Amino acid sequence: MSQVIRVSLPTYDSLTDTNPDHFALYTDETNDFILIKEKLRNKISVNGSVNINHNLNYVPFCLVFAEISSGRWKKLFSTPIDSSGYSYSINNMQLVLSNTTGVAKNYSYYIFYDDIE
Repeated sequence: MSQVIRVSLPTYDSLTDTNPDHFALYTDETNDFILIKEKLRNKISVNGSVNINHNLNYVPFCLVFAEISSGRWKKLFSTPIDSSGYSYSINNMQLVLSNTTGVAKNYSYYIFYDDIE
């Protein structure tokens, strides 16, 4: 017996549609397509540190990028792996963006609902 779960997006029929792009959740015996749930995203100029409240009461998965030159973005790690001066930390309530270069830089961040602890 086939194990299938499908939750379609508005205006699509989950019984007849076969395009995974039209679903929030689409599983069958060979494929799983799951929509990533995003809480916040933004682009902000940072010089020093900036606190962004997410108030999830747990440590969520996040991605943070810094624009190191015009149109050139670098993925950041919570602990810097180089001496660039760009980093971030995240806890149960806030994402903290840090820039110790002395020059304001654009940061782009994404906070997801996934609990990483």
